[in-house]
Formats: sequence, C-alpha cells, structure tokens
Amino acid sequence: MMKLSRPTDKNIPVLPDTSYSHIWALSWPVMVSTMTVPLVGAVDVAMMGHLPDPAFVGGVALGGLMFGAIVLAFSFLRMGTTGLTSRALGAGQTDEVSHIFIRSQLIALLGSVFFILVHPLILLLAMHWIDTSPAASAHMDSYFSIRIWGLPATLGNAVMIGWLFGQQAMRLCMTQLIFINIVNIALNFIFVLGLGMDIDGVATASLVAEWAGFILMFFIVRAQPGHFPLRLNSLDKTIFFARDKWLGMFKIARDLSARTLLLWAVEALLLSKAASSGDISLAAIQMMLVIFGFIAFGLDGFAHATEALVGAAIGAKSRARLRLILQRTTLLAAIAAGIMAAILYVFEGLILPILTGQAPLQAAISDLWLWCVLIPPVSFLAFQMDGVYVGAAASHYMRNGMLVSFVLFAGLVHTFGWAGLDGLMFAFIVYLLARGIYLALYLRQMFARYIDEEDIDISR
Repeated sequence: MMKLSRPTDKNIPVLPDTSYSHIWALSWPVMVSTMTVPLVGAVDVAMMGHLPDPAFVGGVALGGLMFGAIVLAFSFLRMGTTGLTSRALGAGQTDEVSHIFIRSQLIALLGSVFFILVHPLILLLAMHWIDTSPAASAHMDSYFSIRIWGLPATLGNAVMIGWLFGQQAMRLCMTQLIFINIVNIALNFIFVLGLGMDIDGVATASLVAEWAGFILMFFIVRAQPGHFPLRLNSLDKTIFFARDKWLGMFKIARDLSARTLLLWAVEALLLSKAASSGDISLAAIQMMLVIFGFIAFGLDGFAHATEALVGAAIGAKSRARLRLILQRTTLLAAIAAGIMAAILYVFEGLILPILTGQAPLQAAISDLWLWCVLIPPVSFLAFQMDGVYVGAAASHYMRNGMLVSFVLFAGLVHTFGWAGLDGLMFAFIVYLLARGIYLALYLRQMFARYIDEEDIDISR
C-alpha cells in the first residue's frame, strides 16, 4: 500500500519512494477510481430516464446540480488535506497527521450542518431563479431535500480521501469510491425497480451509499493504527486549537475556493459563447468538455501521486528526492498524454458515434477534433503542476496562476470571437498551456520558500 519508511520516533523525516514502479502503483488506482466519480449522479439520471415523465429526469438533474454546487464549494477539503497531511508525514509529525484529519472533518461537519439548516432557503431561491415546470420543481425539491442529509458523509469522504492520498493509500481510496458506487447502483435497482420508488428512491440510494462508504472507511482506518495515525483520544488540545494551524487551513480554503470558482467560470464562459452560435455549437463544445473530463481523470492519477510524494519530500526537506519526483512523474504523465492523443487521433471514427448519433453534431465535433487531440499534450503539465502545489500546500500560487490564466482566456475569447468554435477552442488550449507554464515558472521560488536553504538534505 505504502512505501514510506515510518519511524517510531516523532519528528524524524519520512522519505518518499521515488521509483517508477512506486509512482505507477500510486497512479493507477486513482485513474480507476476517478472514472467512477460521475457514476453516482449518472445512475440517478439513468434510473429516472426509464420513468414515463421527463420531469423526473429534470428534477434529478436540477437537484443534483444544486447539491454538486455545494460540494464544489468545499473542494478545498480534499486538496488541502492532502497537502498538509503529506507534509506532516514527510516531517515525521504523526500527531499532526491526526490533528489535520480532525480539523478538516470538523470543518466538513460544521459546513454540512449549516447547509442542512438553510437548505429550505436554498430551495426557495432555486425555485425563484430556475424557470422549469411545476412537476420538475417538485421533484427537485424532493431529491435535494433527501440528498442534503448525506452532505456530512459526502464532505467527510472528501476529507478521508485527501487524508489517505496524503499517506499514499491510493488503493484504499479506490476501494472506497468503488464501494460507494456499487452500493448506490444496487440500491437504485432495489428502490426504483424493485420497490417502485421514484425520486425518493434514487436520492435515498445516493445518501445511503455515501454514508456506507464513510462508515466503512472510518472503521478500516481505525483498525490499522500502525498504518494510519488517527489518535482520537490523545489529542494535544493546545496544538489542535493552535491559531496558526487553523489560519493556515482557512488560507488554503480561501485560495482553492477562488481557484475552483475560476475553473467554473472558464467552462461557463466557453459554453455561453458557444450557445450564442446555436444549439449544435453548444452541444459540440459540451462534448469537447466531456472528453476533456475523461482526459483529466486519466492524467489526475499521476497528479495525485505527485501530491503525496512532493508533500513527503518537502516535509523531509529532501531536495534530491523532490527533483526525482518531478522528473519521473512528469515523464510518465507526458507519455500518458501522448498515448491519449494518439488514441484520439486514430480512433476518431469509433469515438464520434459513441458520443452522439446526430449527424450534424458529429460533423461539428469532427471539425474540432484536432483541437481535441491537442488537449492531452498541452494540459498534462497543468495537472502535474497542480499536483506539485497541492502537495506543497502552496495554494496561493494555484490561485494566482488560475487568475492569470482566466484573464488570458477571457481576452482570447473576446479577441478571436470572430473565428467561431475554432476561436473558442484555441483560447481553451492556450489557457490550459498557460496554467502549466505559469506554475512551472514559480517552482524555484516556491521550493525556496518551503525548503529552507540551510536545512541539510537528508537523502545525501
């Protein structure tokens, strides 16, 4: 599971394994598990698609959109927990690893309680702003009102995954995500097809699956204290409530939330500009984003491995191992990106019919296909650099890089608007490239800040 040398004494640095085999062992479970992430919502929609009234699908889609927006607002929990955990583990601070888990879970719990309390107001505002049928609104109300009770488990799972990523327990994370989706699918069949439930059935299935996944993983972690330092009964309250620790977490939350908002803004601008050219254009760009999502899932495997390894190397103040991690993870990601690009180029004729059976839409996507082929080679550096900065818990660089890239993207969209969809895809490609280059340019400055020049490189 892990190839970290865990010392018995506190404050002894833990050196990460930098071999290609270990990097791959960390990466492939993430690739497999992230492919399952969209399944919870997709299965809900598919089940409703077999009911006679399309309002059921609309209700699930809108309710899922609202729930997803809340979860997205807390996306910092996963990334922030990973970076802080890997750095603490690399520095041999096993007590702090426990503190980080409980601090993050406390934030997740308080945030969940807040949104559970205000969810009637959220529904009221949504029904006011979203123009849909009364039936779809009612189904949205039912779905969201049930799913919201699973928010503590959903956010708790995000913390759990981030904490396990930070300790390089990627296979355990894969087990959790696959378990959640299997339970969700099974309960959907039982509740909807077996018991004849509709919206209540799919919402309850998702809620139970999230809670089951969280409870299972909590007991697995508690049963392995030698692997996962989670000491709930012996916390140092002085350290746990230390002002600088909480401020550090809130700064990460601020930076990563701003970054997430900008990521959303890029896609929103891309889709809104495409929509102004008609439904076919909008659908074609949406398909490009679907393909981009699958590319991101694949490349994220190496990025998540980078997060855990970089954090441990920085915590251990090991420059030599840090250089090896950067070189080897980036090389593997580049090879994977090249393979993805080749597959997209060679198998266009097979992929297009899978995406859509509409001839006009197929033609529009085909016209953009070369842009699609370019996405993996121009985007892998951005994912890798995200992994580096998440591992270092250096969130402000990610926020600033995303801000610069968004401004560049918006400017290019305005400048090349006359070029139609090709202009939009050109802007998107440049944006992806700019994200990676910006963060790469700040690597030296970031490492100088997080690894004291006077510290001895313990790998020598």
